[in-house]
Amino acid sequence: MSEPASASEAALSNPGFETGDLSGWTTTGTAFNGAVTDDPGWGWGCCFNQEGTHHLWGFAGGGDAATGTVTSEPFTLTGTGMVSALVSGGRNEAQLYIALTTSDGTVLHKATGTDDEAYHRVTWDARDHLGEQLRITVVDQATGGWGHINLDDVRVGIDKAPTPAEEGLAAYWDFAERQGTATTERISQTADPISYVFNDAVYKPDSDPLWRTEREEEGVLSGALLFDGYSTWVTRAASQTQLPTDGMTVEGWVAPRAFEWGDDGKPSAIVNQQDKAAHRGFSLGVGRHGVWEFGVGTGDAWYETRVPKSAALAAGKWAHLAAVFAPSEGAIRLYLNGEQVAQTAIPTNARMAKADVPMIIGRHNQPTIINGTFAVNMFNGLIDEVKVHTDPLTATSVAASHQQDLQTFSGGSIPEARMAMDRSRYDGDRYRPGYHFTAPNHWMNEPHAPIQVNGRYHLFYQHNSHGPYWHNIGWGHAVSEDLVHWRDLPVALAPTADSVAPDGVWSGDSTLDENGVPVLLFTAGNDSQRPNQATGLARPVDPSDPDLVEWKMHPTLVTSQTADLNVGDGRKVRFGDFRDPYVWKEGDTWFQLMGSGVQTTSGTDLGGTALLYTSKNLTDWTYSGPLMVGDVAAHPKTGQVWELPTFLPIGKDAQGRQRRALLVNPAFPAGPGEYSSKYVYYWVGTWDAGARRWTPDTTEPKLMDYGDHFTGPSGAVDDKGRSLVFSIAQDRRTERAHYDAGWAHNAGLPIELSMLPDGDLGFSPVEEVSRLHTGAPLLDISEPTSVNDANTRLAGIKGDMLHIKLTMEQGAASTFGLDVLRSPGDEERTRLFYDAPAGQLGVDRTRSGNNSSAESDLGIQKGPLTLSNGNLTLDVFLDRSMIEAYANSHKSITTRAYPFRQDSLGLRLFGDGSVIKSMTVWKMGKMTD
Repeated sequence: MSEPASASEAALSNPGFETGDLSGWTTTGTAFNGAVTDDPGWGWGCCFNQEGTHHLWGFAGGGDAATGTVTSEPFTLTGTGMVSALVSGGRNEAQLYIALTTSDGTVLHKATGTDDEAYHRVTWDARDHLGEQLRITVVDQATGGWGHINLDDVRVGIDKAPTPAEEGLAAYWDFAERQGTATTERISQTADPISYVFNDAVYKPDSDPLWRTEREEEGVLSGALLFDGYSTWVTRAASQTQLPTDGMTVEGWVAPRAFEWGDDGKPSAIVNQQDKAAHRGFSLGVGRHGVWEFGVGTGDAWYETRVPKSAALAAGKWAHLAAVFAPSEGAIRLYLNGEQVAQTAIPTNARMAKADVPMIIGRHNQPTIINGTFAVNMFNGLIDEVKVHTDPLTATSVAASHQQDLQTFSGGSIPEARMAMDRSRYDGDRYRPGYHFTAPNHWMNEPHAPIQVNGRYHLFYQHNSHGPYWHNIGWGHAVSEDLVHWRDLPVALAPTADSVAPDGVWSGDSTLDENGVPVLLFTAGNDSQRPNQATGLARPVDPSDPDLVEWKMHPTLVTSQTADLNVGDGRKVRFGDFRDPYVWKEGDTWFQLMGSGVQTTSGTDLGGTALLYTSKNLTDWTYSGPLMVGDVAAHPKTGQVWELPTFLPIGKDAQGRQRRALLVNPAFPAGPGEYSSKYVYYWVGTWDAGARRWTPDTTEPKLMDYGDHFTGPSGAVDDKGRSLVFSIAQDRRTERAHYDAGWAHNAGLPIELSMLPDGDLGFSPVEEVSRLHTGAPLLDISEPTSVNDANTRLAGIKGDMLHIKLTMEQGAASTFGLDVLRSPGDEERTRLFYDAPAGQLGVDRTRSGNNSSAESDLGIQKGPLTLSNGNLTLDVFLDRSMIEAYANSHKSITTRAYPFRQDSLGLRLFGDGSVIKSMTVWKMGKMTD
């Protein structure tokens, strides 16, 4: 024990060597002669990161060969009782170290380097010696490589004493802020930035990352941070946290919302500071289907431990993870909720090699990039209580840590993970539709499998919950009482280990089984098979649940493509393309269409097809043959493959024969890409269910929509006998715009099919769209009015969420129509027009504005339409960037506009000589109202 301090004893002299020499220090030997330097780097690298100007660089004195000591004058331990110092240099605990000693030389604490010149801070708890006389001694008895040690910035009684929760921690993030764009690491008390797409938003007002609100019953997990899966991560500079190399523990609570596909075999990083290719650093992450892993690099090897499937994480549930690197025991051990679940042997001399990269929570240090824009291998879900321990915890310590956290929860039970997708994060986005169906967050493509059950409409859709890009596809789910107001439900189906769909749950359909219970049929993705597409089936776990929230996959596939399917003499099926089941029932038989293609036996594409199957029980299906085969040579835009075949009744003809419309989405696996995701073609004809025979009126395909954005049809017949069709409205934005916006694509309005007097297909929005009207009409013209007079009345009407019902008589005009999203000076506008000499309906987007569109030239799109007694009736729906116009209940235009100007909100009619027979304008409410 040292002697008690007297009043005359001083503080530590020259603690940072800022005198430029060893004033206040005593040396032996030659190791530290001339070792005080102001060099910022060591010549063959950079940087020391010293505090202030000068520091003690052991190599500068006598290289690695010299030996000796340097010892401070005695000082009195005051203040917090904590002593810390910046230390670097060689690693040799016996011969090369910094020591805190009593005045008589008894070692209280010591630390060695990490075979690195960059300083890291070592902190010693000496509170038991407050008021006593102590010294700092630097010992160098090592020779050869890394035979030197460095010191700077000794702090006495300044550093905060650790709380019991911080004992033995190198870093600790408790995410207690619940607001803001940074989170404080508690050991260093420094703020680490949180990256998030809307910290500096492009298309909406700025908003904070996705903090959870505080709830007392959630204990230590109250107020966690939600990582959105593509834009949220926490960064800590490489030099800010110095990790032990001879053993450590990484601990934290996570609640994954979903699991990534695992591009390039990399996990979604929870916390990492790694350069795996160089075998340096560490990584804790979760891979496909919730299997999590921990790896450590030693410079010459990468040691990795992965849990068995039985210890995989469950989506939507909190779990406590601990990963222990214990070379002294020759092991890496993994713990789930306090219990060991995996162990891997490692050499007892293994030491972690530092990776000179930032420590990141939620994002991989070396992620795979999708579409040139999106970093994957990112965590999607909640993270809290991340701790990096300086020692390998024992099994007892891990269990105790878990129990300590459990005691903070109400009833001692792990709380619910609150991470439902929140639409409000997009509030203020000037381009995101408000009343057209959108996914609550991120990516959607086709809405599909619509079904009405006990009066409620259920709609599913292709969804990536990780970000606004196509990948990791499952089935989103929403429910509605009226087809226009929708309520979000949890994801219905997701890629699942040991299921028929481990790699993707792609588009499909729904029907009722023999007991009236809804059934989903989906394209099951399995990349270990060829083709990787087949039909799977799922049933509700609880059919009595009015929301049908939970679904369970049937254990086996119900239809699979074989290469020898009979598609006609001299032909073969396009093997590998087999997707998007469409299912309906007639009598006691279910029918299924699968999208595919047909080729010659030599491999020349003939066209897309819908393959027909029948079943008596939904699980055993018999192949019947192609319903129809397209002609891609004569009609190149109809594609080599048909996707999403939709086959709906539209009435009976004079002979009582059932009339149906076949709708298809062309696909172009053989190119050209210019036609992809633009069109829906249809044929109308008669269907004989008994003979399994479809007879189209003509083989000539007809285009439903002229706007190049209406794709992905799906359909159902509701309890009113209506044939309903849902579609996806492509937004055609750049990938960068998708990233900045945080969402991609939306649905079109649901439409009702009908049969026109000439037998052709008619369609118009469902009558329920009127339920979106907010208040009285903004304008109501019910008597014939000139264009000029109508424009006078329109002058004060502005908006980008409107419904406009307009009937115009051609009169003497050759071209006439309506401008929407128009700026006051006509600098920007989107023009819906009818060209009478050409007999065409079109949209002119040459002045629409192109803020984020992937197309440099928006151009003019048009197609044939016959006026009705000289009249054009337009049902126009403006929804921010979305424009839908239905003409004479026969054709439509679905298009997009991204105006630059904030004042592009006006309406204006054009066409001198035409007459406005009627026009009504309503303001529209939101789909979630």
